Amino acid sequence: MMRLNTVFTLFFVICLTLVAGQERDCDELARRCESCVRRLDNAIDRDLPLFNRECRQRTELSWRWRNVGRCELSKLNCLGWESPMNCEDIARRAGMERRRI
Repeated sequence: MMRLNTVFTLFFVICLTLVAGQERDCDELARRCESCVRRLDNAIDRDLPLFNRECRQRTELSWRWRNVGRCELSKLNCLGWESPMNCEDIARRAGMERRRI
């Protein structure tokens, strides 16, 4: 019985260590993205004007939309990995100002 408890405890510690080691580093993702995007000479890919225009229209009654670039969007998606993100979620996670109705 003592040996079984030791095995279970060891198994639990290993699982806990593996899960903790997989923690997402969203800030690091954004930093790496920025360094990569700087080397690209493609403003449309970097600044996402169509995406920002679409989200600005979809959220015009509820949020003061500010443009979100590729790397900030990647970071926000990393932070919100547990659920699908729409324009409202992105505005909330990005700390955009809510409009008063």
